[in-house]
Amino acid sequence: MSSASDYVYGELRRRLMAGSFLPGEPLREEHIAAQLSVSRTPVRNAIERLIADGLVTREGRRGAVVLGWQDRDIDEAFELRMLLEPYSAKAAAERATPEQIDELDRINQCMLDAVNSGAPDHVAQVQHYNNLFHHALLNAAQSARVRSLVENLLDMPIIIGSFYFYGRDDMLRSVEHHRQIIAAIRARDPECAEIAVRFHLATTHLLFRSHRKDGKTGG
Repeated sequence: MSSASDYVYGELRRRLMAGSFLPGEPLREEHIAAQLSVSRTPVRNAIERLIADGLVTREGRRGAVVLGWQDRDIDEAFELRMLLEPYSAKAAAERATPEQIDELDRINQCMLDAVNSGAPDHVAQVQHYNNLFHHALLNAAQSARVRSLVENLLDMPIIIGSFYFYGRDDMLRSVEHHRQIIAAIRARDPECAEIAVRFHLATTHLLFRSHRKDGKTGG
């Protein structure tokens, strides 16, 4: 994937997630290309990736149009995660195998390496490893019921790309939050693990809401 396509994809994803486009609004390749000072090819490639992400769809002659995500939907998803994921961390502190804890460590190290890589697609890599971490945390809880409730929330298209809002310091802070979660699980401290996950998610939600507000007010 070219760096131009990665750039356009990242910029459009940030704008979509920030609510800068209205639900049902067409994405015009020519307009976007002129606005971002690129050719239409990377714009076309970026739009195809956004369609695959579930943020954009095609509607006949209208072409690519924005799917709608309301603030209420996003807030509800985070609130449900803050109810369920701290419980899964508490369960992981009680039930996780040493191998599962080591896997959390491995994924978080991959996430840190991606932050430090400077690669054109490093945000996509960080996003990928963050999602893997939270799925691995669910697995470590060893509760099929909790996993079935939370997995769809983790994979919501509007939520999964939250790292497109993050700067480097935000990404490193997230890695550090993960370290604290792992340390609590490794210490077999359910209460600490629960608190660490709740704080991590609350911080993420606050950052997300801040960027959604800025995007809608032109900030």
